[in-house]
Amino acid sequence: MGGRKSAKRDDVICAAVSLFQQYGYLETSMDRIAEEAQVSKRTVYNHFESKEALFEAIREELVSRCGHLQLPEPVAGALHEQLKQVGRLYAELMTSDDFIKLTRVVLSRFIQSPHMVGAAVTGREPQMPIQRWIEQAQAKGLMPAFDAQQATTEFAGMITATEFWPRLIQDEQQRSAAERDRYLESVVGMFLKHYAP
Repeated sequence: MGGRKSAKRDDVICAAVSLFQQYGYLETSMDRIAEEAQVSKRTVYNHFESKEALFEAIREELVSRCGHLQLPEPVAGALHEQLKQVGRLYAELMTSDDFIKLTRVVLSRFIQSPHMVGAAVTGREPQMPIQRWIEQAQAKGLMPAFDAQQATTEFAGMITATEFWPRLIQDEQQRSAAERDRYLESVVGMFLKHYAP
């Protein structure tokens, strides 16, 4: 029974994401979400007491996906290749269809209601696994001491600027693996030259 409940909850979230993208948060009613999810209005309210609660569930899912960037632990040697893999995994997460879809929904909500910006995904969440990776590398003596948060912002920012934003705003196709690797080669080279020469 629990699996069925969970499946219906997922159906409601998927329907809401689709409708919020098409019509915006303010123009989408709970009735319309129920119809799109092919469930009763009562089922929608059994899972989410309000449209705001439903939106919050979508936002939490986005933050949760950000936090699930799985990075291999840093090991001695070949820092360049390890950082390229970190960058590759980050870029794959940030440009995945699901992540882009969820981000569009969340951003559209905050554009319509600027007072909610304090609760928004700040941009730091997806980067936290990278910061932890750098801190682990520093703790193991693989990298010198430096401001890991600033370094993470710079490293992730270079990737986000060319991978995430063009896909989010202009709906550009994802780069090929070869194109991505060429760019990451340059990003990692600059990063290590500055932070771990």
